[in-house]
Amino acid sequence: MELRKIIESNKDRLIEDVLKLVSFESVKGEVKEGMPQGEAVHEALKAALEMAEGYGFKTFHVDGHAGVVEYGDGEDYVAVLGHLDVVPVGDGWTKNPLGEVHGDRIYGRGTMDDKGPMVSALHGLIAIKEAGIPLKHKIRLIFGTSEETGGPDIEEYLKKEKQPVAGFTPDADFPAIHAEMGILVIKLSKKLENHSILSLEGGQAVNMVPDAAKVTYRKGDEEKTIAFEGVSAHGSTPHKGKNAISMLLSHMVQNEDFQSLKDTLSVLEYNLAKDLDGKAMGVDFKDEPSGKLVLNLGKIKLTEDTLDTYINIRYPVTVKEKEVTERIRELFEKEGFTFDVMAHDGPLYFPKDTPLIEKLMGVYTKETGDEREALAIGGGTYAKMMKNIVAFGPLLPGREDTLHQLDEYILIEDLMTCARIYANAMVELAK
Repeated sequence: MELRKIIESNKDRLIEDVLKLVSFESVKGEVKEGMPQGEAVHEALKAALEMAEGYGFKTFHVDGHAGVVEYGDGEDYVAVLGHLDVVPVGDGWTKNPLGEVHGDRIYGRGTMDDKGPMVSALHGLIAIKEAGIPLKHKIRLIFGTSEETGGPDIEEYLKKEKQPVAGFTPDADFPAIHAEMGILVIKLSKKLENHSILSLEGGQAVNMVPDAAKVTYRKGDEEKTIAFEGVSAHGSTPHKGKNAISMLLSHMVQNEDFQSLKDTLSVLEYNLAKDLDGKAMGVDFKDEPSGKLVLNLGKIKLTEDTLDTYINIRYPVTVKEKEVTERIRELFEKEGFTFDVMAHDGPLYFPKDTPLIEKLMGVYTKETGDEREALAIGGGTYAKMMKNIVAFGPLLPGREDTLHQLDEYILIEDLMTCARIYANAMVELAK
């Protein structure tokens, strides 16, 4: 109860601290000396560390890549891993993107992802310090600076600091996420011959369901365009969208204007456009912890007669990467395509009965009364950057997910709930 009282008494300061950090438009900028992610990110990092120092904590940074707030003694430490960099604000906000309290919410870029939750963790740590709770391990809040851009922040940190013995990242959903599928980005390329296509393209990012695709081609003296509109969704949940590239390929296979390309188009359409679990390619793996493989046909583009097709795959946690890639490579190379793995992020898996998951789930259930089980997801989180870390909040079940959206916000009530959960979680892991 003491932690709860202390956190509640600091509510106004918690809100002020969130607004302070959100006031920095900490998007990656031009590299400067001592500022590997640019000036804006550096200023946000400096402000976060000064804020923690104001509460009496020891702080340091690792060459500007990551900042650390430390409490307690001992060789080993428990980590709360978050980040201060944000995605660009974009146009169309109806609230101040650099921080505004409106009713029961704080609006601004980073309120949900990930400045708000890290301030909640800081206030959880303040409560632990004020309550004088004895701990076996010290606790570190680690503020990364390049999560959104896939930068080297945590790699650089780990060159100088050892791994935590346990911890969490407040950069996803509640309750604890015990399984994150492996993620692959694959490019399939083929040179097209004897065709009349002037341009063919669809999709903006391989990890999104494409909401537009079109082909422009010459037919006799005429120039014709065929375009399809889909519905965008995240690449980890393609069933929530409608794939415009799939629709375009299905049309082109049936259209006699593309007869000379029918074999090539049919290979793509049959294997990539008909299902979302890789069944046509024979890679429809599934397991108990994380479920079925997920396939997203994310981008297609014709460049100087070479057709490049990009797919994003989320594969189950108990499956080996090569089981997926070698089958796809064999299938497409046989059809004259070149095959390249453009990116790979291996799976993360902690069985539900591991102490880390059991402790976090125990804290979550006690604080919220919610008895749902730990989650498995198709997306990848910051947890993969360090050993012994899982994603844990801040998004509570049933809440609107405004991550990366216009008018990003978090409920003040949820920031307080996070502070209580994170305080108790840090104690459980460090005692």
